[in-house]
Amino acid sequence: MKKTEKELVQILSEFGFNASVGKAYLALLKNNPATGYEISSRSGIPRSAIYSILKNMESQGIINSVAQSPRKFVPLSPSSLVEHLDRIHSHRITSLTDTLEGFDIDDESLDFWHLHGYQNILLKMKECINNCKEKLFMSSWDKEFLKLDRELGKAKKRGVEITLFSFSTITKKIGVTVSYELIEKELLEVWRPKFLLVSDHDVTMMGSTIENDSARAIWTQNKAIIEIATDHIVLDITLAGTRLNFDSTQIVQRVMRRPEIHLNELLR
Repeated sequence: MKKTEKELVQILSEFGFNASVGKAYLALLKNNPATGYEISSRSGIPRSAIYSILKNMESQGIINSVAQSPRKFVPLSPSSLVEHLDRIHSHRITSLTDTLEGFDIDDESLDFWHLHGYQNILLKMKECINNCKEKLFMSSWDKEFLKLDRELGKAKKRGVEITLFSFSTITKKIGVTVSYELIEKELLEVWRPKFLLVSDHDVTMMGSTIENDSARAIWTQNKAIIEIATDHIVLDITLAGTRLNFDSTQIVQRVMRRPEIHLNELLR
């Protein structure tokens, strides 16, 4: 199976379709209408299993049968499948929202949310950026900035003041950026990838950005932790200014809660 075909089967599995359904749908996309025997031959699904799979797919509305002898099947077009899944999941989300309406918990009673797995961490980072109204500053590696490029771009268009720091090269410059221009591959030999994110001096996230399920991070509105995260970014930018020979004063003031304080003067 080609890479793009494997990716499609994987994506369909995330919508609740098993690998056999994905393979049968792919076989039908390539050749249709087709009999169960033909689909079995082209997909590698055993004949003993293909008809129950096709029946299940038909009941889910992703294929249709043609009244012929022998019976043949045609798939929904890719665009129709996307619309079909969108309707189903939109309805489910609406139903879930209505059902859970009376079960909300008080977020303020929880100091920390513990996040497990890289994809979950990335989704929460996107949510923080999308909810940011005034100031966003972040310390991370370029690979995360690239994955967050769309959200960062939208935040900038909303007028959010963005400050990004990295030890690695920052490929896309959004807002004010400070970088040591180091190569990520070389950094990996020394450090594990991590990040800090502070939004509006009200929310912070920090943790690992190893790209697997072992990644761990926290989300919090704890004021002390937000100050620690902010101070860490301020210190990184200040030290970068010293080591890279540039005046970091204005950049640091963008990040500090009290921009009237000149950190460089305090450090003399």
